[in-house]
Amino acid sequence: MVVFNARGLMPPVFTPLNDDLTINYAAIPPYAQFLQKSGIKSVLVGGTTGEHQSLSVADRKKVVEAWVAVAKTTGLHIQVQVGGAPMADVLDLARYCQSVGADSLLTLPELYFKPKTVDELVSYVELVAQAAPKLPVLYYHIPFMSKVEVNMPAFVAKATARIPNFKGIKFTSNDLSEGAQMLRTLKEGQEMFLGADTLLAPAALLGIKSGIGTTFNIFPKLAQDILDAVEANDVPKARALQETLSLAVEAHTGEGEWVPIMKAGMEIVTGIKVGPPSLPQRPISAEARKRIEGRLRSLKLVK
Repeated sequence: MVVFNARGLMPPVFTPLNDDLTINYAAIPPYAQFLQKSGIKSVLVGGTTGEHQSLSVADRKKVVEAWVAVAKTTGLHIQVQVGGAPMADVLDLARYCQSVGADSLLTLPELYFKPKTVDELVSYVELVAQAAPKLPVLYYHIPFMSKVEVNMPAFVAKATARIPNFKGIKFTSNDLSEGAQMLRTLKEGQEMFLGADTLLAPAALLGIKSGIGTTFNIFPKLAQDILDAVEANDVPKARALQETLSLAVEAHTGEGEWVPIMKAGMEIVTGIKVGPPSLPQRPISAEARKRIEGRLRSLKLVK
C-alpha cells in the first residue's frame, strides 16, 4: 500500500539559475538547509515556481537528482511535479522520479490536448500513476493557467476509486467553497494543498491546513505562524498575520510576472541567490526590484 505522509507547508522551490541561464546546482544545498532550519519538512520541485515547463527533460531530471541528494542530509520530503510536457516525457519523468528516490509526484493535466471531462482527466492521471506505482500521486489543479476546468470534487471521487496511489490535490483556486467540498470528498491518507498564499488563514478555518505557496520560500515563519494561530483559535492574530502576508504578496505583484517578481523577493529577503527566470520570461528591472524592497521594508519584512 502506498502511503503519503506530507502535511503542512510545502514551498514550491525556485530553480536557481546563473546569469547565463544555466542551472546553479551549487545553490541548492544551502537553499534546502535554509528551508529545513525554518521548519519546512517538504518541498515541491518542478512546480510553476520552479519553471520546469521551460526546461529540457534532461535538466528537469538533474534538478530532481540534486534535491533528492540534499534530502539525505535535510530529511525533506521531495515531491516532484512531472506534467507540462509531452505525454511520453511526463511518463518518463514519473518513472525516473520513482527510480531515483523522490517521495511523491504531482502532475499538471495535459496542456494541449486538454481533458474536457472528469473521465478524461482521471484517465490522464491514471497513466501517470501507473508509471510510478510505488509513489503517491497528486493532481495539480490550476485552472487559470491550465484552462482545465472540470468539477474537482467529482474528479477526486472518481480518481480515488480508480487509482490506488492517488493521494490528493494541489488546489490553486480562490474558490474555497469548492475547496471545502473537495476536502469532504478526500479519504483518510489523502491530502489537499491550497495553492493560494493570500487565503491561508480562511482556508485553515475551513479545515484546509496544508499549502503549497511560493511565499513559503520567502516567509516560512510567517506562514507557519498563521497556521499556528488558527490551530490555537486565535482568529484576530491569524487575521493580522494573514494581512501581513497578503500585503507582502501585493508588494510584488504590480512589478511583473509571478516568477520573476518572486525570484527577486527571495533574494531581497533571504539573500539566497536564485537568479533570473528561465526563458521566455525576463527578469524585472533594477527599479522594480528597489520598489519591492522598499515596500517590504515598510512592512518590516526585510532586515
